[in-house]
Amino acid sequence: MNKYAVPACPTFPFADPLSSHLFRDELTGDIVIVAPGRRYRPDTVSQHKVKDPLALKHLAQEKILAVYGKGKHRMLAIENAFPVFHSDRELKGRQEMLVEGTEVRPFSDFTAGQMASALDALRERSKIFRRDPTLKYMVVFKNEGKEAGASLLHPHSQIFGLCFVPERLRRLSRNLKTARHSHTSPHVRALTEATKDRIIYADKLAVAFADPYSRFAYGVRILPRRCLDNITQTTPAERKSLAKALYALMPLVRQHELSYNFHFHDVFSDEHEVFEIKFAPRANIWAGFELDAGIVINPVPAECAAYEYRQARKT
Repeated sequence: MNKYAVPACPTFPFADPLSSHLFRDELTGDIVIVAPGRRYRPDTVSQHKVKDPLALKHLAQEKILAVYGKGKHRMLAIENAFPVFHSDRELKGRQEMLVEGTEVRPFSDFTAGQMASALDALRERSKIFRRDPTLKYMVVFKNEGKEAGASLLHPHSQIFGLCFVPERLRRLSRNLKTARHSHTSPHVRALTEATKDRIIYADKLAVAFADPYSRFAYGVRILPRRCLDNITQTTPAERKSLAKALYALMPLVRQHELSYNFHFHDVFSDEHEVFEIKFAPRANIWAGFELDAGIVINPVPAECAAYEYRQARKT
């Protein structure tokens, strides 16, 4: 079967089976994107397939956009073969993947230097996305582990660029604008949450601390010390510090065999965002209460999470 093939469905209301379509619930404001072409992504995580679709011999069939680094730090930006958003269809956008190295190994086993190389490459791709006049928002994210939505074992990050700004982020921008008129800036306010008993990693350029408001057990916020709008404004030294902060989280991830996501975004029209990386292990599964009420129960207090992260680094 062609990797893009979607079986015929007589009740599917749209002519193009590859196009994605956005549905908005007028009562709740919830948005769902239906993307039939995503049904046939390779799944090497749950099916344990031997074939690695991101191996170099297979990547020759994909569109390689750029190459960054050398040796163990070599990374390739490629077009996503199963995009939700298309440049020439109804739901416009752009999608790329950053293939991180040539080996099938978890990102959690990377050195801090390799993680810094990934952030360097993601910064360069972010600059490309920001030059696209059709895009208004972009998100960079990593899914590692089945519970985090990963479908490929080969380490990679993804970049989505959208032609609209999600309502949640528009609301966040409005709240940040209001906060800027107060005596404390949003960035300073965020750093005040990094109390001593919540800090996991800190140096002169960055800090990682357990998030007391996280919807996920062991959720972490990683911030540069400087107030920055987006990753393109970071220096090489700052990206090394951010990578060291990420690296400091991995002993606990390996110890508990946690799936996780991390992500950061950029609303292009808002030049006063607070750039940060949010790290979300998927230790707690949302159940009926969370799904209906929209209120999440986090079983691990931030102070306990930070303590466990620090202890895992010592073992």
